[in-house]
Amino acid sequence: MAISTVSLYGDYRRTIEPRTKLLILLIVNITSFVQNNILCETLCIALITIAMIYHRSYGLAIKNLIFFGAMALFILLTLRVENTIVGMLSVVLIMARKIFPTFMFAALLMSTTQVGEMTSSLQAMHTPRQITIPIVVIMRFFPTIKEESKGILEAAKVRGICFTPWNILKSPGQMMEYIMVPLIMQLSVVAEELSAAAVTKGIDSDKKRTSLYQTHFSAMDLVFTVLFSANLVFAFVGGGVW
Repeated sequence: MAISTVSLYGDYRRTIEPRTKLLILLIVNITSFVQNNILCETLCIALITIAMIYHRSYGLAIKNLIFFGAMALFILLTLRVENTIVGMLSVVLIMARKIFPTFMFAALLMSTTQVGEMTSSLQAMHTPRQITIPIVVIMRFFPTIKEESKGILEAAKVRGICFTPWNILKSPGQMMEYIMVPLIMQLSVVAEELSAAAVTKGIDSDKKRTSLYQTHFSAMDLVFTVLFSANLVFAFVGGGVW
């Protein structure tokens, strides 16, 4: 059976089990840092894309592939360009490309996993609260960052500050300040509020919690785990540090 998660109301969804997603995220992270072979990197991106298609996250897959392709193309075209600014930008993009697979799969995890599903899965394997609480808070934190960023951009637009490509190129430091300073100030408050909300809902209680979700492993969990693990082995043996 391909279904990994089902709610008590019969809402069947085709998805990888949350614990499997966490394991694959760890595998992708290790693979990204040990590989130095374009084939291994391409295989990793391809596997993540297949996982996105499996979850029917077609838009997310297309956006990430376009972004990755644009990064790779820019790096390829600027390899022989002798310019300080272009060289610095290329170095930044090379570093971004290195960690891009991790962020790509993390985006899939965040967009296809309900907080309740993750909590139910972690409790099923008797995960300590010291691990469960941070994971749950993080899953709520990143979507909040997106919403706060939208609010900051709208507030800046009201004050006549437009984040156009020309303004960013002309005054990158100033544009960064307009975004980062209010964002950092707001996120410190958001982190405290999310932690307090999780505790209020009884996440740190010693009592066994009930859940709307019943999670279980399926054949596809094994298939994806084997595929990503095989790519990790290839990163070490055929396309990585060895």
